[in-house]
Amino acid sequence: MSATAEGNRGFFVHQFELGPMDNFIYLVGDRTTRECAVVDPAWNFEVILEEAARLEVEIRHLLCTHSHFDHVNEVETLLEYTDSQVHMLAPEIDFSGFRCENLVHHSAGDVLEIGADCRITFMHTPGHTPGSTCYWVNDRIVTGDTLFVNGCGRCDFVGGDPETMHATLWSLVKELPGETIVFPGHNYGESPSSTLDAELKTNRWLALPTLREFVEHRMEGRQAGTVLPAPAWPPAQGRPGRPTSIR
Repeated sequence: MSATAEGNRGFFVHQFELGPMDNFIYLVGDRTTRECAVVDPAWNFEVILEEAARLEVEIRHLLCTHSHFDHVNEVETLLEYTDSQVHMLAPEIDFSGFRCENLVHHSAGDVLEIGADCRITFMHTPGHTPGSTCYWVNDRIVTGDTLFVNGCGRCDFVGGDPETMHATLWSLVKELPGETIVFPGHNYGESPSSTLDAELKTNRWLALPTLREFVEHRMEGRQAGTVLPAPAWPPAQGRPGRPTSIR
């Protein structure tokens, strides 16, 4: 699955799915200069490079919504093939100990400009991890594992906090325009994207009326401090997750 959202604007957001955990990877960039960032570079560097070549864009930045392996496990390899900077919020770097070449420590509110028309604002959205980030791109938001289509990120993994997640989710839907297009970190919903208005109406985690109910249901059957299990990768045969269509 792959799709590009750009219309007549000077920037683009290109979404495609990779890997055994239904991750969405994004190429976000400027239509004129054809420079872009990869958001959450994971699972298959060859496919990521192929998508960039197919779209005729140059990768200059690697943006990480958080430090879990399924969002960063191709950072090192892509650095071998591209002259890129790697971007992560400082609280996530401090929490995880993530290190690589060309790593830029960011604070909430920082803006990365790509070309003349692509401005990416770093939003601190903790809950899934202490330094989780959403990227605001004009009227769109790439939400990583903070907000999914009819879902939200788990809070039982090491560093997760359901009370913080509750506050983060409500700050997103209350403070940002309702027509904001949501691009999640995983393909877990009925559609690959949504809007904040739609999530406010239909997302089961936003339907819980109190903090106590949210925490109880989000942590039901879960144990705080769980270590995120890594699947066997790469697969013995084939390359699952290769984009098969463009629309």
